[in-house]
Amino acid sequence: MVAIDKVNKVDRLSWLERLGLISRARPISTVSEFSKIGVISALALGFLVAPFSASAAKVFMLGGSVLNSNNEVYAGLRAATDRDWSPDTDNLENCSTNWSLTTCPRIAVMTASAENSDAGEDVFKNDSPQSNDLGYYHLFQKYGFSPKHISAHINNFLTDSYAGNEAGDRNINIAERADIIFFNGGDQARSVHTLLTSTGHDTPLMAAIRRRVNDGSLIIAGTSAGTAVQGQMVYGEGSAYGYIYFNANLAEKAVNSETGLKDDVEGRNVLAYSENGGKMMGLGFAGPNIAVDTHCNTRGRVARNLAAMKSLEATQGICVDEDTAIFLDDNVGTVYGSNGVTIADTSTAVFSEGAHFKVSGAKLTYLTSGDSFDFRTKVATSSKALITMPYYDETEYQSDNILGSNEITKSITHVVDSAAPYILGKAPAPVRKSGTSYGQEAQTFSFKFYRNEQTTGYFRDGAYTAVDVLIDIY
Repeated sequence: MVAIDKVNKVDRLSWLERLGLISRARPISTVSEFSKIGVISALALGFLVAPFSASAAKVFMLGGSVLNSNNEVYAGLRAATDRDWSPDTDNLENCSTNWSLTTCPRIAVMTASAENSDAGEDVFKNDSPQSNDLGYYHLFQKYGFSPKHISAHINNFLTDSYAGNEAGDRNINIAERADIIFFNGGDQARSVHTLLTSTGHDTPLMAAIRRRVNDGSLIIAGTSAGTAVQGQMVYGEGSAYGYIYFNANLAEKAVNSETGLKDDVEGRNVLAYSENGGKMMGLGFAGPNIAVDTHCNTRGRVARNLAAMKSLEATQGICVDEDTAIFLDDNVGTVYGSNGVTIADTSTAVFSEGAHFKVSGAKLTYLTSGDSFDFRTKVATSSKALITMPYYDETEYQSDNILGSNEITKSITHVVDSAAPYILGKAPAPVRKSGTSYGQEAQTFSFKFYRNEQTTGYFRDGAYTAVDVLIDIY
């Protein structure tokens, strides 16, 4: 075994400081074709199946809150096309928008997750000086793409997602010529409502997109809700603790649900409406049997992803951190960006019966920039050096708020880089400042992270890879 050198220790210390583990001191309703009840009943009986795209689909999924300065992510998206080049990133007008002439990757920005068409047009066209955020037009120009806007939203999809009118024909034409369709953040249920009919079929706009994805000529991309919507089934709303508390009993929602993915089964003035969530058909580009989530470690959503997998009957999960992306190409996912992606596997896990969510033996693999994961073979490939001598030999790390920002990541990485036999975490009931609150009987859930003979860890330049870390929630 080789001892870790001083430089490696300093790098690792800096990484853990950045995560906050230690410190230097010490550490809308529109027209529907069938009734809401009828659609939900059909979904519950399995008559409606989410649209499915070929397993070879290319899907570039951003975890949300990606910085304007994250060249690695946008360069990775650009390189995924056959029109890659090196733009001047100080220039906000790098590319012609004449798609017959431009040599830049042609990106169609779908803002259907926005509240309505006006809001969608705003986030496409306009920058925000107050927050230093670029609108999608200038953001993609900065990184060497030629952007156009697809105008379909929940308030206009009956025209803009269909052929035979000016706006719809324009949108379909854009989709038929683009190299990339990029879905914005907001609310994934709005994108589903905009692009699928109430019976779960593709609108003509969605059909044009899916046809090109299936023939390999189009890349799907998205951020935040634009990533979450790529699952065959999508879920959302609520909190990570709420998903555990309500045993991932997600409400089955119609594509055209007035309340999106909120659990309104028992009304809008109950705890579940705020703390649990719902599920509905998604766009299906991430492939079958995969549950997708975003903003993961910042919002404690690795646990939400695990719980949702039970409800969706998915055995693999993809949970993408902020300022990070994963590119799925022929079932292999490669990571870009400053944080990480957690891959969950529950194929051999045991879910317990009861009022609350409990699982034992689920596996988590945490990947960072340069790492990849084959979803067929379940093999992770790290770009870093194998950890042969654990850095920490002291008492195991324990989190009293395991659903807090980055706490699950800290625990996963500590498992592979310490001599501790396991890492424990606690998830107390959150205190809600308004509305219905959790009662005094709401329990504190326990998390246990541990290893077996397949568990391995890697580290280089301040970044970790952790493979097959086991987790129990009880």
